[in-house]
This record gives sequence, structure tokens and C-alpha cells, in this order.
Amino acid sequence: MKKWQKKKKPTPNGASQGIKEKAKEKANSSKKYMPNLLKKDEKQKEKDQVIIKRASMKRSTAATIGRVIMIGSIVIVALGVFSAFRHNLVLSDLEDQVSAQQQDNSPKNNRNIKNISAVEYFTTQFMRHYTSIKPGEDKQKEREEALQSFLATGLDKGAGIDYANIPGSQRYDSSDVVSIKQKDDHISDVSIKVHVTSMKEVEKKSKDKDGKEKVEKKNEEKQATLYYLVRVYEDKNGYSVIDLPQPYMPKQNQQVTVSENEENKNTNAALNNEVRSFLESFFKTYTVKDRSDETKFFFKDSAKAESLNGLMNYVSMGDVSVYEKESNKGQYIIRCSVKLEQPVTGIQSNHNYEFSLQQDGQDKFEILKMKPISYEIN
Repeated sequence: MKKWQKKKKPTPNGASQGIKEKAKEKANSSKKYMPNLLKKDEKQKEKDQVIIKRASMKRSTAATIGRVIMIGSIVIVALGVFSAFRHNLVLSDLEDQVSAQQQDNSPKNNRNIKNISAVEYFTTQFMRHYTSIKPGEDKQKEREEALQSFLATGLDKGAGIDYANIPGSQRYDSSDVVSIKQKDDHISDVSIKVHVTSMKEVEKKSKDKDGKEKVEKKNEEKQATLYYLVRVYEDKNGYSVIDLPQPYMPKQNQQVTVSENEENKNTNAALNNEVRSFLESFFKTYTVKDRSDETKFFFKDSAKAESLNGLMNYVSMGDVSVYEKESNKGQYIIRCSVKLEQPVTGIQSNHNYEFSLQQDGQDKFEILKMKPISYEIN
């Protein structure tokens, strides 16, 4: 009979035991202190730290330089703007001083040149209502109301018209401003010519077939020309008539006598004929359409060349007078009369011209200046 015994644990065989031991030794050996590897790791860490430090230094330096450049640019631009602003202020101040000085030195009667058209319009509209007169209280009231926008406060509402003695009516036809004289900075005297038509009822006597006298009433119209001086006040708020219109009689047309200066008149027939021939050639070109470019060959300075370009036709040359210039040898003053014709109507007219010519060789002249004749007033 077998005895009961504890079973023994199986012992690992020798091969498996050897493998385990070797693995354990290898693991333990990897955990061992190895000076060479440690030094290598420390050197690598030092290199990495240097690279990181250099990189951080480069980024910081570049950023600093960029900031400096940016700040410098802002400062330069700011200085430029300030300098330009200061320069403009100085110029503006100088312009204001010059403008004020010019205004102080200029005559006062030139101050409202730009407003002359407005003054003319205002005065014309005022005269339209002032000279439009019809009998009857209702018509009188309408006229007074229309005049209130023109008359200064305190003037007669009817601008001086006596409605109690109106024989008929008066109609405004047209007007022309003759002149505007500025009295001071605000007041102008406007001279105006007004054309009106008066209408009134008149009695006409006549005889019938039997020879008996009869009286008929008819409306009669007459045209008249009136001259008034209107004093106009102007300020920033507008215009006002500050005085009742004053009638006046304009000066008569002045009669004066003119004559040509005959000093230094040339008597050389050959020279006179050469000048005439030259001027005839010039006027034939001067009047023809689409030949304006050719007239420049007659002038010494082509920029001064003129042309009628078909506006008138050349007909003939009249009198030609040649005067020598004592101060300039070879230069002459020419006065001539030319007959021209209107192409559409065929009407012919005489026109006088004065030339300054320079002789440039035989039979050759150049125009220095061309203008209408200036006569001397006796």
C-alpha cells in the first residue's frame, strides 16, 4: 500500500531557468550608472540651451530694431506734418496780410465789381414796378405792395407818385442801365434809361357829313424815354432803394475832330507800291476761309497772326500811307483803307488799319503789329 505524500512542485528545468536569469541581469545592467552616457547627455543639453538662447536673442534683437525703425518713421512723419502745417499757417498769414494790404490800397469804388449784375437786375425790376402806373385805388394798392420789397422803410409807399392827378396810365416797356457809380462800401448810384408808353383818353373833334362838329373820345398812346438816377443800398441782407428816383438829362454826344499824324510820311513811290502789293497779298489770305494757318508767314512772330477766316471777303485796297520810323531803320508805320464785303448780305464797307512793318530785303516785309487806326483828337 502506497503512502500518502505531498506532491513536490515541479522545478523548472535548467534551460528556462537560465533564460530568466539572463533577462534579469540585462534589466539590472540597464539601470546601472554609466558615466559616458551621462556626459554625452549633458553636453547635448548644453548645446540645446545655447541654440535656444541664440534664437531668443536673435528674435529679441530683430524685434527691437523693427520697433526702433517704426518709431523713427512715425517721428519723421509727425515732424513733416508739423512742418508743413506750420509752413501753411505762415503762408496763409502772409496771404491774408497781402490781401488786406491790397484791399487797403485799392480804391473803394472797385469793391463790388462782382455784384454789378445783381445791382443792375435789382434796379431794373424796381423800375419795372415804379413806372407801371394805372388809375384806381385797387391798382394803386397793388403797385404799393409790389414796391415794398424794393423801398427802404420810411420812404413814400408810392415812391413819390401823385395818384390824385393821374391823367391816364403808363406802361413799362424796357430799360437799360447806363452806368453804376459806387459812392462807398454800401451805396451805388445807378443811372438807368427807361422806355415807357403813356395811354390816356383824349377828345378828338371832327365833322360829320352834314358839317356839324362832333367830339369823340379815343385812347392815345405815346412812347417816351425817361432817365432816372436810383440810389441803391447794399449789405449782406440784400438791396434797398434809399432815395426817391431822381430824373436827370444825360450829356449830349460830344463832337470831336480826328486827324492822322502826317509826320515822317514817305514819298518814295517805289516803296509805297511794294508795301501796297504786300498788303493786298496779306488781305487776300487774311479774309479767306480755312487759310488762317497761312497768315503766320506774313508776321514776324507767328503767334501774333490773325485771320477773319471767311467772316468777310476782300474787295479792294484803298489809300495806303507809309511813315518812316526815325528810331528804327527799315521799320515803317502803314495806314491803309480796305473795302470788305459781307458774304451773306453782300454789303460792302470800308475799314481802316494800322500796321507796323519791318523790311527784310527787297520786296519783302514782315508784320510786327496790326491794329485799327488810332486817330488824334483835336
